[in-house]
Amino acid sequence: MVVLSVTLTVAMIVAVAMEYTTTIRRNVQRSQGMQSAIAIGDGALESAFASWRTICRQQTNAARPTTDFQSIPLPTQAQFPTVASFTAIRGSSDLTLPHAPTVSNFQVIAVDPQLNPMDTTVAPIPGIGQSPNTSTWYYLAQADVTVPVLRSNITSKVRRVFQKEQLSPWNWAIFFVDTLEIQPGASMDISGWVHTNGNLYTGHNLLHFGSKVTYGSDWTVGFAPGDARSPGGSNPETPTTPTYLGRLPPAYDIAHQPFGLDSTLLFSTADSNPNNDSYHELLEQKVAGYTDPLVDSDGNSERYYDQAAIKILIDSSSNLTIKKFDGTSVTSSSTGDNLKLYNAINGAITKNQSIQDNREAASVRLTTLDIGAIVASLNSAVTNSSHIFSSQWNGVIYITDTSASSSVRRGIRLKNGAILPANGITIASANPVYIQGDYNTGTGTVPSNSTTNNDPTTPQSSGYTRKPASVIADAVNILSNNWNDANAQDTDTMGGTASNTTVNTAIVSGIVPSANNHYSGGAENFPRFLESWSNKTFTYYGSMVQLYKSRQAIGTWGSGNVYDAPIRHWYFDTNLQINTPPGSLLVYSYVKGRWFLAN
Repeated sequence: MVVLSVTLTVAMIVAVAMEYTTTIRRNVQRSQGMQSAIAIGDGALESAFASWRTICRQQTNAARPTTDFQSIPLPTQAQFPTVASFTAIRGSSDLTLPHAPTVSNFQVIAVDPQLNPMDTTVAPIPGIGQSPNTSTWYYLAQADVTVPVLRSNITSKVRRVFQKEQLSPWNWAIFFVDTLEIQPGASMDISGWVHTNGNLYTGHNLLHFGSKVTYGSDWTVGFAPGDARSPGGSNPETPTTPTYLGRLPPAYDIAHQPFGLDSTLLFSTADSNPNNDSYHELLEQKVAGYTDPLVDSDGNSERYYDQAAIKILIDSSSNLTIKKFDGTSVTSSSTGDNLKLYNAINGAITKNQSIQDNREAASVRLTTLDIGAIVASLNSAVTNSSHIFSSQWNGVIYITDTSASSSVRRGIRLKNGAILPANGITIASANPVYIQGDYNTGTGTVPSNSTTNNDPTTPQSSGYTRKPASVIADAVNILSNNWNDANAQDTDTMGGTASNTTVNTAIVSGIVPSANNHYSGGAENFPRFLESWSNKTFTYYGSMVQLYKSRQAIGTWGSGNVYDAPIRHWYFDTNLQINTPPGSLLVYSYVKGRWFLAN
């Protein structure tokens, strides 16, 4: 009996052990099956994200309904070579059958911010940020993944939120599409966000970041290739690390694409299309007969020439062509309001002026636009209930000397711009622009123009409210309140002695990248100078955006006869986050957001 009892006990223990081992094995296999299903689902939704983003980019200024994504390609066996008998369908499958399709219910659907599905033909409702230009549209990507485990199936319902995010570039103090270098020679504080879609180079501890700093490629404490101070350059320098908020060092971020268009895929200088060379196209007129990537499927154009309420063109003989938004020309032979408009614009323009630009080592023919005269005409039009401006006025003026090239120097000067129109103004030009004197500051004494202890955080005179403004050009130069054309004709000396000057405007400008032992000048020289600013203050409130390389103002930075650096009081204008300058300039990001498993 004892032997029998022991034998039975051992048999029970063995049976329990075998059952336990079988249970563990089954649980391990189910766990492995679940992990495999999730991995397959992740891979399928990666493929869905690439296709969803491509479709969204075809019409960036419109939200897309679910029906627009019904043709997203199904995942294929080639994408999952280690998954035996891989199949995929868009609809649901009968999960009671063993070896059901690997991926089912594969789709991307438009949802509201709470992830509730929209009607398939209705675009998603955006989540609105701090301003109407800050929005996010939400889509839910789905993949139900079924894998066989033992003699049954296991299914993981993998979900991922795709987000199309719209932001104004004016949310950043500094926004670069290309390589961003910031190497100040004196202490420099940057308030506001900083971002580059490319590489970030910072090699001086004189630089102090006061907010978020991000890059789309890499961050180097050092100097960019081509800078003489970089390793292998003619004057290598030991870099030092900038300072930043304790818990907010520069960090990686996704690329924020202007208009949602990937410049690496969109532009090419190797083909015959003259309309797709770079974002500099924003400043140029479309060449007829070629496709234009800056015009969407609805015919909306991002080019500032097409956006402008007033278009002013100057030819090689200094003849003016003035057009309204709809392309109608106004001339001295026009009648009625068209003649009034012609007289207003023609009276605000002075042609055939010339200055020496020592950075370009050339004399530049200028056309000067008197902003004060424009404002006076606008005010008169409102007072007299005239439609010479109001019928098509949107705050955007395009002005370009079409005879310019990299060897034929032309420029646009903005003068008397202390007071801007009530709703702001944007000036766009394919030429370099020279802003002369205080801009958007009001009249009278500007406190920040003083080198004494007056408050530099009040960059306008008492009683004046800064207006939303932007200047968008091949390059943007600052000429002080003390600028005199006659003092700027000597090729050996600087263009005179500057005086304290304040400019309050967002800027979009080109750069000349570091190369061949020439520094680009960095963000600290994004607005260019041509005078001796020694012990003088340049106060700037705005947002600086780089989208392209300069095509006309291509002189390299660093010659000794160009300028002496000012005392820089630079601030990010937070007003631009709420009240953006006239014209359309938006950046979009396509983000893989929240990930979860559905019940």
